Amino acid sequence: MDYIETWKEVIQRPSDFFRKMPTTGGYNDPLTFAALSYLIYGLLSGLFGRGIMGGMYGYSGFREFGFATAIGTAIVAPIAGIISIFIGAAILFIIYKVLGGSGTYEGTVRFMSYATAVMAVYWIPFIGWIFGLYEIYLYIVGGMFVHDVSMVKSAIAVLLPLVVIILLTVIAAMFFVSSIFSAIF
Repeated sequence: MDYIETWKEVIQRPSDFFRKMPTTGGYNDPLTFAALSYLIYGLLSGLFGRGIMGGMYGYSGFREFGFATAIGTAIVAPIAGIISIFIGAAILFIIYKVLGGSGTYEGTVRFMSYATAVMAVYWIPFIGWIFGLYEIYLYIVGGMFVHDVSMVKSAIAVLLPLVVIILLTVIAAMFFVSSIFSAIF
C-alpha cells in the first residue's frame, strides 16, 4: 500500500476511490492507512502545539508541547483512533442496516479507515476544521457506496449519531443547570 497515493486519491477523488474500494479483503490495509494518518496527526499536533485535547494537553499528559508530547500523542493517537473506528463502524453499520443498507461491517470499517486521510492535515489550525467537515463528507460518500444507499440516506446515517449526541448534551446541560438552580433557590 502506498500511503501518499492512496491519501491523494481519497482526498481528491473520493467518489472514484470508494466506488473502486474493495469491501472485503481484511482489515490490514485500511487499518494500516488509518494508523499512519493518526500517527502523522499525533506527531505534528504534538510538535506544533495543537494537541489532541484541543490545544491544552496531549494524551501523553505533558503540559508543554514539543518532542515528548509529539511522541506521547504519536503513540496514543493511532491506538485511540483505531478503537474509535471499530466502535463508530458498529454504530454506523447498525444505522445503515436500519435504513436498508446492504453493506457489511468490514466495508464500514474500511471506508471509515480511509476517511482518516484528513487526519494528516487536521492538526493545522483553521484548515483542520475544514478538513474535519470534509471527513463527514467522506463518510457520507463512502457509506453511500459500501451500503448501496442514496446520498440522503447516507447523510442521515452519518449525521444521526451527531444529532443524538448534541441532544443528549443539551438534556444533560439542562439537568445540570436545573440542579444548580434548585440548590441555590
